[in-house]
Amino acid sequence: MYSILYVDDDEILLNVNKIYLEKNGDFSVDVANSAALALDRIPSGQYDAILSDYQMPGMDGIELLKLVRDRHGNLPFILFTGKGREEVVMEALNNGADFYVQKGPDLKGMIVELRYKLNRAIERRRIGDELKQSRQQMTDIINFLPDATFVIDTRGRVIAWNHAIEKMTGCRKEDILGKGDYEYAVPFFGERRPMLIDTVLQDPHVLNQPCPGFRLLENKISQDLFAPGMNGGRGAYLWVHAGPLCDAGGIVEGAIETIRDISDIHQIKHDLDLSRDANLGFANILPVGVYEMDLACRLTFANTMAYEMFGLVPEDYSQGINILDYITTPDRERAFRDIQSAARQGTANGQEYLLQKSDSSTFPALLYGAPVIDPETKQPVGLRGVIIDLTQRRQEAQALLESEERLKLALAAGNIGIWDVGMRDLEVRDIYNWCHTTLGYDFEPGIPLTVDKCKTIINPLDLPNIIYAFYRHIRGKAPLFESNFRVRKMDGIWIWVTTRGKVIERTADGEPLRITGTVNAMNCAAECNDPNPRGNPWSVGSFGFKRK
Repeated sequence: MYSILYVDDDEILLNVNKIYLEKNGDFSVDVANSAALALDRIPSGQYDAILSDYQMPGMDGIELLKLVRDRHGNLPFILFTGKGREEVVMEALNNGADFYVQKGPDLKGMIVELRYKLNRAIERRRIGDELKQSRQQMTDIINFLPDATFVIDTRGRVIAWNHAIEKMTGCRKEDILGKGDYEYAVPFFGERRPMLIDTVLQDPHVLNQPCPGFRLLENKISQDLFAPGMNGGRGAYLWVHAGPLCDAGGIVEGAIETIRDISDIHQIKHDLDLSRDANLGFANILPVGVYEMDLACRLTFANTMAYEMFGLVPEDYSQGINILDYITTPDRERAFRDIQSAARQGTANGQEYLLQKSDSSTFPALLYGAPVIDPETKQPVGLRGVIIDLTQRRQEAQALLESEERLKLALAAGNIGIWDVGMRDLEVRDIYNWCHTTLGYDFEPGIPLTVDKCKTIINPLDLPNIIYAFYRHIRGKAPLFESNFRVRKMDGIWIWVTTRGKVIERTADGEPLRITGTVNAMNCAAECNDPNPRGNPWSVGSFGFKRK
């Protein structure tokens, strides 16, 4: 049964002609009421022929024909025309229409003509395709010639032995043509024995199903082998390709074999194997999981750590492992999208997922992946990356958070503040909360608190002692920076405070980069309650300090 797409803007004709064409069961007719709709359906319809009316709104049959020829080659096309439209007929034929049928009052006669011309157009295309295929087979044979090539007939006698194989073996065609009994194997193996070409003739079924040691490709088989009789007994690694020779009726008349010396490629493969072994050894000593997958998320490589992470063993690889099976259901769809995105865009950003072991237990992990690129097509064929188990990090982060919370509670209970000063910008950090709770100052967000601003609320009489203690520490004469001094609260009252600190970061030359420490109020009244001792030129403001 042939599949036909019938295009006509007349809904009545569409339905009537569809019924008549399908009546005998020779055709299955799909209909479209416009050329635009037909163009949308053709790519997915697998139609054997197009039947189109000429006169249609928007796009007529000739325009449709031109687009079909441009997009779909020699797809059979038959045009409906009205009486007296010879100029349309000529234009249709000039643009590649197979046939035309004129509409008329004799509906049955028209349907008979349509059936005949549809069958003829489809058959003509089939014959053309077969001719094209036959010519392609001849081209394939010609393409063998640059390689060492020989041909045998069905009785195993050599009927062709080209110049390339003469050069490869040193055996002239005059000495081998017409000979059988596996004579052609002697230059390669030093003895008479069957070769791949004999497998084609003696066991033709290998061309229809996979066989161990052979690779099947378009009705031909190939094999890599070692020929010990070549190169004066040193041997050579060969790539051998064989296939049948058939006449026009498909009857096997012989077989053809091409041979290529791939000794240099074999050496490269050997070196590649050594490199892969080295890479595998390196991957197995890494403390993270290393993996490779194809674009369908099938595992193609994993190091020892990756197997251990999921409770697997390398033997599980032979059963087939899909990466997505080891990502928990809530994260699976997101992971698949991320994998496809990484393969397309070449990004290697880490993403966190909840992974699942073979025993169904779970653990958080960070996955990095970058595309594996085919060197020939330059297209991504998979993903390669690492898996970092975050379990220990999560535990350490939780422990650190709990420790920080305990520290905050302890500092709050003891009315202790923490400060941190960068020596390059002299900005005081982490002291804001203590300044608010103990001294009553509120600072505007975004405006840094500097050492100079802090000095404005320190009693000027105490500054020399603070500076002296600081320099003793940074020069290594005191293990800690320690000092007691008076500071002025927001309400103008002076209180004694104690500070202790230590340089925690230095330059290569030993200069201090960062110092951190604590400050807390002492439980005693300040000796000086003068709100402006020694003529201090600063007054207290709601934020920072303003000169009087």
